[in-house]
Amino acid sequence: MSVDTRPEQREQSAPEASTPRLSWSERVVGSFKRVEWQQTLLIALMMAIGWCALFLGSSILQILAGIVPVMAGLYLGRRVKGDWLTHGLVLGVAGFFFGLVVVLIYGGLGEAGFVELPALQINPEGEPTQVTMQELLFFYATFSVFALIPFPAFGTVMSGRAEQRNRQLQQEVAERGGRLERPGVVRTLEDLRGLSLPQLGSFVLNLYRKKGFEFTDYRFTDKDKHLDLDMVYEGEAYILRLTVADKVRPGTLESLIQDMRRRSINKGLVLTSTEFTPDAMKSGRDRKNIILIDGQTLFDISES
Repeated sequence: MSVDTRPEQREQSAPEASTPRLSWSERVVGSFKRVEWQQTLLIALMMAIGWCALFLGSSILQILAGIVPVMAGLYLGRRVKGDWLTHGLVLGVAGFFFGLVVVLIYGGLGEAGFVELPALQINPEGEPTQVTMQELLFFYATFSVFALIPFPAFGTVMSGRAEQRNRQLQQEVAERGGRLERPGVVRTLEDLRGLSLPQLGSFVLNLYRKKGFEFTDYRFTDKDKHLDLDMVYEGEAYILRLTVADKVRPGTLESLIQDMRRRSINKGLVLTSTEFTPDAMKSGRDRKNIILIDGQTLFDISES
């Protein structure tokens, strides 16, 4: 047998060239290009106005001023999709300079006699005194640079990451068709039959975990008529198909068999809080790799 070593085939089998990794400067430039400038600068302006309004007020308001940059960062982090540190730094730096403009305007009006310059506590051990324009700028620059730049960045990063986790969780729940719900206390068979499908899913999941099964995933199927729990027992994969239909018919078994073949899974259980029709019971007896568990049997298992 001969081996074809033509260059065309060697080129096809060769792995694709990996994308070159961007340098640090290229990543920084790219991050700044992705900044949502209009939204970020607008929030920075509002932050600066709120900061200055509290900063130029009484000593109590000056204490509350520290909340403003953090809240602005939290708000921005929920609205942007990524590059949170860059957005936070832009928010902080822009807010600092916006505030500086506000202070310059306010100080200029104060020196012209249109407004009264605030009484600020320049000396930590002294009493608040009316400041001059130079003292006002000095106090703003030394105090604001440590609050208006790092705090918005911190808030943006923390809020952005939390929002990303929430979006991922919501996407996973949407892909699964819903979320499991905590069941109430099941003391009788009627309590079990009163569970909704999401509640029955949690009930069965907790029950079979106690029996040694390992949970891997779940998914609502057939327009929320069925709930599939993917579990593993002694190294073998199982599909547990749950339903709360009044009477479980053979179609539930047939659809499970098709899914088991498609996924190459050999073991399956059909569990219900109600009952199976006689045809479904007969179909289940003909299948050695599928077990049917009705509501009474499921309740007995939970009590054992």
